[in-house]
Amino acid sequence: MAYHQKVLYVITKSVWGGAQRYIFDLATNLPGGQFEVVVATGGSGPLFDKLQKAGVRTITIPGLQRDINLWKELVSLWYLFKIFVREKPDIIHLNSSKVGGLGAIAAFAAKLTTYNLQLTTIFTVHGWPFNEKRPWWQKKFIRFLSWLGALFQDKIILINTADLNAAKQFIPSRKLALIYNGIGPVNFMERAAARNFFAEKLSKKLETDTIIIGTIAEFTPNKGLTGLLQALHNPNYAMSNIRCLTLLIGWGEERSKLQNLIQEFGLHGSVFLVDFLPEAAHYLKGFDIFILPSLKEGLPYTIMEAMQAGLPIVATSVGGIPDMITHQHDGLLIPPQDPLRLTQTLDLLLRDVRLRKTLGENARKKSETRFRLRDMIENMIKIYA
Repeated sequence: MAYHQKVLYVITKSVWGGAQRYIFDLATNLPGGQFEVVVATGGSGPLFDKLQKAGVRTITIPGLQRDINLWKELVSLWYLFKIFVREKPDIIHLNSSKVGGLGAIAAFAAKLTTYNLQLTTIFTVHGWPFNEKRPWWQKKFIRFLSWLGALFQDKIILINTADLNAAKQFIPSRKLALIYNGIGPVNFMERAAARNFFAEKLSKKLETDTIIIGTIAEFTPNKGLTGLLQALHNPNYAMSNIRCLTLLIGWGEERSKLQNLIQEFGLHGSVFLVDFLPEAAHYLKGFDIFILPSLKEGLPYTIMEAMQAGLPIVATSVGGIPDMITHQHDGLLIPPQDPLRLTQTLDLLLRDVRLRKTLGENARKKSETRFRLRDMIENMIKIYA
């Protein structure tokens, strides 16, 4: 019988975001003849459900959560150690900052306890937390913890060039690898059908010349959606004389805040929040412009999907987005937290049909050779070898 490598993926939360999709794609696409896959996560949720439906074995880690709680961290550390000893994996692949630290320490302890010196610990960085908006002392402390965790990690995978460059400042280059995320072909709904779906969802008639600006995002501060509303509120914005509406498809803690701002800014007739749609990417061809005004990103799947859909893209130059979009060739890049620049950029695209078409077509062509799921899987197998 051929030898199977056992890969144990670990992540803090079982919600459905970029890091969770990353694990799902790896867990369900590694060759079954070469790998046995198990996923451990802190509690149930969409990721848990999707994995179980796909036939992937899952494990719950008691006490593991995103918020800091010393007692629960110690409980989680103990359970991680017990899981690693019991499961006897060949590879432990950690995801999320907290698990990257706790999991690496637990894996090192399990390696010594079981004398399994061949156990390999891998950590994928989905964005360094010390690059987030925090007090300086917190950034310094988190950077120290990241360095400490790296001592126990055999390989660290970065998903964009910015995070790779940051890692090189405190981690030996031999431990680092750049592997872009990727997606498979998206089964898009035809444009007319997608627009009809939106019309029904909004209980609103959409004229054929209505331009739809849209995004798919978690409603959290990092996505910069309040800045988008400020940009749309600009009195010089072209919405005043072009038939246009904006759809924000998603979920999250800022939903009420965004709804209140829409009312406060008088945008309730042109900006709409659409609750999270399963497989929301299916409807992308109903958009005319895709926008992602994030303050922080890793390598967003939504931009990959928008590229496949052939949409002109407006996005902020943060995280891995500049790795994906070449400014003025297959999208338009703007600084984060700059509502005026965002207003001007949207105004340009609304008025220039030819530019929208050129950017969208170039983005679609790029998606044919870049950010492909099969490339991500092949590169990961090389890391596991």
